[in-house]
Amino acid sequence: MIAPTLLVLAVSVTAAEPRAARDPIALAREGAAAIEDRRFGEALEAFTEAAAMRPGNAGLCFGAGVAAFMLGRNDVAQTRFECALALDPSYLPPAVWLGELHYRAGRLHDAISIYETARQRYPGGRELQQRLVAWRREQELQSRFREARTAHFRALFEGPADEPLARQVVERLEAAYWRIGAALGAYPPEPITVVLYTREQFADITRLSAWSAAAYDGRIRVPLGRALEQPKELDRVLSHEFVHAMVAILGGRTVPAWVNEGLATVLEPEDPSDMEATPVRTNVGPELSKLHRSFAGLSARDAEIAYASAARAVRRVIEQGGVAALVALLGDLARGAPFASAFQQRIAMRYEDFVALVARD
Repeated sequence: MIAPTLLVLAVSVTAAEPRAARDPIALAREGAAAIEDRRFGEALEAFTEAAAMRPGNAGLCFGAGVAAFMLGRNDVAQTRFECALALDPSYLPPAVWLGELHYRAGRLHDAISIYETARQRYPGGRELQQRLVAWRREQELQSRFREARTAHFRALFEGPADEPLARQVVERLEAAYWRIGAALGAYPPEPITVVLYTREQFADITRLSAWSAAAYDGRIRVPLGRALEQPKELDRVLSHEFVHAMVAILGGRTVPAWVNEGLATVLEPEDPSDMEATPVRTNVGPELSKLHRSFAGLSARDAEIAYASAARAVRRVIEQGGVAALVALLGDLARGAPFASAFQQRIAMRYEDFVALVARD
């Protein structure tokens, strides 16, 4: 989602302004460079300091919002994006990011409202229109949904016939809540929403590959299929997606995919050793440093290998430092620490050395 061209705006807006003792122009450039390098903690500090010196600059608010968004600090990101739009209502990038933030938080009405306003200002914005069409379709579908609740989960489902499954889903998620929470020593502070779809609805809403069993983007999304007839598979899928929710809460949006997917696989209720055998048999496991981005665009075969490699690597991390060290690493990422330095501090090994170690396994 990060577009470098958007961040040039944050710098160029300030270029004609007079310099102060602490140069906001230089700070903005530092912040933009830090975002390019995915050093989001440093970016947030730079843009926040620059914005304090130039409180009327929408670009600086936007830069701080992007950094906060990536760190998972949604309240800060929302405030910064809203600040940018209040200062310059015609500024498109913060509207795009703010709409996405609301969407991922489940505030579909707010996301649509923001994009509708932006669309009026930019009638030629094709991507805005495409997102609006998709979100309105999702809103229409969700308007028919019913709800089942437990203490820590809220399930949305379409019709009365799905209510027994919805009840099972939230009950199984409650079991995962206590099992996984105990393993990580952490629990979600707010209830988590899970949306239950038909397979066709899931494909239409998420646009994910056919091999995807479920998804998490701020909400757990699950295609029902024959889930009632496969309770063990349902438990596995729900546990996996709940771990993704926990990783987002603990580590923000900068956690490498191999850590996220590997931990979710390791904490599934059944032993994933059959998956882990794949890279050994094929001898084509990817280098760990190439598994930092989402697996969503991979082929089914490449995804199978990537998940297995990620699980094996996370098991190695746990062997080296324990689960507590891994959770502490996630906390470091949420506070803005670069991954390699946080990894070395918590796991007592240089990340480059760990990558080489896993490659030899």
